[in-house]
Amino acid sequence: MDKLSYNSLTSSAKELICNGCGAKGGWIKVPNFRFKACCDQHDFYYWRGCSEANRLKADTTFYKIMLEDIESSGYGFFKRAWYKSWAWTYYKAVRVFGKKAFYFAEKMKGQAELNEELQNIKAL
Repeated sequence: MDKLSYNSLTSSAKELICNGCGAKGGWIKVPNFRFKACCDQHDFYYWRGCSEANRLKADTTFYKIMLEDIESSGYGFFKRAWYKSWAWTYYKAVRVFGKKAFYFAEKMKGQAELNEELQNIKAL
């Protein structure tokens, strides 16, 4: 089993895979204000890809970690409510608009694919 995880990524790998909130190269600039780390982790799971079930899991995990981030922030009730509304909006956006960014394949990308992509970048 491939042990590749978001937390095991090097800075080069994160630079290749992650771009914060919003579509890579998208024309709408989505604010990263609270959720950049959550969005980067979501980018990783979209890069790994596989099936629609994996996409749903990536999106629901994204929402869950945003909520955990808000709850651990120490913010007061109203600020937490404000950020929770943003988290819901981000979640719905990836459910509606994220399908074309997801890597659909027979199996998830792993360490071998990551190494190959990093080598291709170095070769440029």
